[in-house]
Amino acid sequence: MGWMELLKPVAAMLAFDTLFAVMTVLVKKALDGGLNPIVLIALRQLVGATFLAPIAYFKERNARPRFTKEIFAYLFMSALLGALFAQYLFFLGLSYTTATLAATFSNMIPVFTFLITIPFRLETVDVRSKAGLAKIAGTLASVGGATLLSLYKGAALTRTTSSVEEHINSSSTSSKGRWMLGPALLLVNCITFSFWMLLQGKLTKKYPAVISSTAFMALFTSLQAGALALTTQRHISVWMLRGSTQIATVLFA
Repeated sequence: MGWMELLKPVAAMLAFDTLFAVMTVLVKKALDGGLNPIVLIALRQLVGATFLAPIAYFKERNARPRFTKEIFAYLFMSALLGALFAQYLFFLGLSYTTATLAATFSNMIPVFTFLITIPFRLETVDVRSKAGLAKIAGTLASVGGATLLSLYKGAALTRTTSSVEEHINSSSTSSKGRWMLGPALLLVNCITFSFWMLLQGKLTKKYPAVISSTAFMALFTSLQAGALALTTQRHISVWMLRGSTQIATVLFA
């Protein structure tokens, strides 16, 4: 195996992390600009479904399993739990904190997935082996790092007058409460996303057409978020995208 083959997984992970970082910053700017998080979920999932639908149709039309009521239920719950509820918690937590903290908290997802799989006996831990000790050490390090980032704000690296700086520097009780609410929401998001990954694993076994599954899930999420936005937001203005940042966020995210 050549060096190029060995570097491909590393390059893929770096590319994913870079795209995720750009997405987090764009979403943060869009939310600070007044974009409703539920509307953002509805629009971005609609864009995703529109983009994936033709690819799924042509690439998986001969390998797509039969669409049954069970598959529909799995896709509907997967969209509700992972793409709607988990995303909403992430966006809400992001609006109360910073893009850096939100992106860092996403690294807790493997930790909670690991902890959840142990009671279900989907993962085993042998404390006498190096692999088992590495899993425990990695879990403790991730939890400790996230806790440190949540409790210790530190000094500002730049001189700004943004809302983020107000959150960091303000000594008022309400501001501190809002700052702590952000990590709490991001923590629940990680736990929710971990449960979604377990559900997605079962769905993939029952419906292995991954692109079609993702397209259906994006469509269902868009409909769910759209229905929720219409019932909670009475003004049509919340659907209006203001400025290039919000448009780029919907298209890119």
